[in-house]
Amino acid sequence: MTTGTPLLDYRTSFDASPLPENVFKRFNEWIEGGKLGFVELPEDTALLNDTLELAHDIHKSSDRMIVCGIGGSSLGLRALLSAMEISRSSVSVVDSPDSRMLEKLVSRFDPDSTALSVITKSGGTAETMAIFLTLYRWLCESRDADRRVIAITDPCNGDLRKLARDRKWNSLPVPPSVGGRFSVLSPVGLFPAAFAGIDVKSLMRGALTVTEDYFENGSESVAARIAAGYLHNFRSHTVHVFFPYDDRLHDTALWFAQLWAESLGKKTDLSGNEVFTGQTPLACRGPADQHSLLQLFTEGPRDKTVTILTTPGDTGAARIPGGFNDYPSIAYLEGRTPDELRLAEAEATGKALGEAGIPVSYLEMRSLDAHSLGELLMSLEIATVLTGLALNINPLDQPGVERCKVLIYKAMNRPGYQI
Repeated sequence: MTTGTPLLDYRTSFDASPLPENVFKRFNEWIEGGKLGFVELPEDTALLNDTLELAHDIHKSSDRMIVCGIGGSSLGLRALLSAMEISRSSVSVVDSPDSRMLEKLVSRFDPDSTALSVITKSGGTAETMAIFLTLYRWLCESRDADRRVIAITDPCNGDLRKLARDRKWNSLPVPPSVGGRFSVLSPVGLFPAAFAGIDVKSLMRGALTVTEDYFENGSESVAARIAAGYLHNFRSHTVHVFFPYDDRLHDTALWFAQLWAESLGKKTDLSGNEVFTGQTPLACRGPADQHSLLQLFTEGPRDKTVTILTTPGDTGAARIPGGFNDYPSIAYLEGRTPDELRLAEAEATGKALGEAGIPVSYLEMRSLDAHSLGELLMSLEIATVLTGLALNINPLDQPGVERCKVLIYKAMNRPGYQI
């Protein structure tokens, strides 16, 4: 069953060559080898149904949720919640072990009607568990607290999985073949999103549209074209500016920053050679950052490539009122909408960057709903892996992050890591 052609449009201000065929061959080999589980998530109906069922059950006893997670366990969820305009009073994501912030948070929530979700694939992420343990103590001030705890972690391994079994907490698995920064379309993102009322079935249909497009059209698919465009400037332009012109997508830009940085910033290639490759992502806000960073982009070092992401304007939005005809620098706005200005600014920014010789990519969403968001997220995930394979690096590991974790454990005297 096909789901149609992706509505996400991608174009560039430059000519990029299609990816070589060996990249697609290796991508398929990695799928067959069980390395790219995120690509298979849209067709895992059993996991989706389990996720929806638990979200429905938890809603019977809770009208709010606090989610403890960090990195891949929080950024994707934040992107979903912001894009779909979910109130933070419905689902709050906590990703920093900051005692003052935690005290302020619990003062706004009633433990009797709050669910507490803890998300860590490894089952022992220091920041996440510190936050969770602090909030769990608070939750235990209410009755039947354990019925409102949800652990989302590896299906078999790790202390959190063991703890969930011992305490009989509700739980969902993070599939072993799905890496943290690729997990937004797994229970990591979908369970809190479903609890918040997001149409996750539509989200997954959008993602499925992209995977089907990729397998049917290969180098001409939207994901492969994005990868080809991004690869074209990867080595020559060391900073990738991701510039959404819709505030609802700023958290998506932050999610992309992690995806791009952790996947493609690598010391060695797949042959073990030192390459020290990477491209620094920079999440921006349009139009606001036109007035803070655009000067640097256009006239500063020639090391930037820019992606401008747009959504349609609201055709039913109120028009800008008039009555200021004696003030020419103001009067011209009469009768236009704020969205008309926002989109005109996106176009103007692209032209200004192009005139300055900056390579620009354009991602255009035909709408901002769950389906189109699923298309965007899956497109960028596939494009990231394709780019990594084209660079002959492993886009799935993160040895630099793991080293930092070891040093944290040593500093905190975790057993087995003492200095």
